Amino acid sequence: MSLISDFDQRTAWKRERITGWFGTNPNVLNKVDPEGRYRTFPGTTVVFQCSEPMFEVISPLQDELHFQLAGSEMLAQRLPSAAFHMTLHDLVSPEQKTAHSLPDYFHEMDDSLRRAVEIVSSLRGSYRGKHISMAADHIVNMVSKSIVMLLKPVREEDFELLLEMYHQFDEIVRLPYPLTPHITLAYFKPCMIDGDKLGNVVVSLNEKLKSLPVFEFPIENLTAQRFLDMKTYSNVY
Repeated sequence: MSLISDFDQRTAWKRERITGWFGTNPNVLNKVDPEGRYRTFPGTTVVFQCSEPMFEVISPLQDELHFQLAGSEMLAQRLPSAAFHMTLHDLVSPEQKTAHSLPDYFHEMDDSLRRAVEIVSSLRGSYRGKHISMAADHIVNMVSKSIVMLLKPVREEDFELLLEMYHQFDEIVRLPYPLTPHITLAYFKPCMIDGDKLGNVVVSLNEKLKSLPVFEFPIENLTAQRFLDMKTYSNVY
């Protein structure tokens, strides 16, 4: 089975219509307070930054999402466009920390970034001039924490390169879940979700994805980042 076929099979749930009432994931409370404000949630990650043309395509989708769900009490504060990115590999976060004290946790963050910068630098050098082509796949409810746009590699070689880079960061943190490329459009508030209303909006947005261009992620856009919360990221390298 090809990598892309395996991805489609693994994410077959993306085609299921969202319906009914359901609660948000309890872990949303770690990131968003009941009023929809972002809580302090420091950590580290490796991402592909979006280019300006991507912002111009993604922002209208976010606009439509917030417009259609205005007054529904489902969504947290709007994410700034600067927060749009495609995560390659999560590193250290409060949900996965092994440190038992705050100083130890910040040391763990710093160490993960030091090691990540070395790998990012090596990958940029090895694959200079290459890019990964990703197609907008589906907009979905991601484990009842957020609404995201799933991205699917256009060619097998795109997926192979993506996974080759991804696994290099396993030596820092080995994650308990597979790579599922996406761009987060919004986070939920901790609340009960009206799935029928949300489902109608998602169906409408997915129709718009059919006309979107392919997203190109140059290797030079691979970046090690520190984050303070889910809307505040800073580049380390």
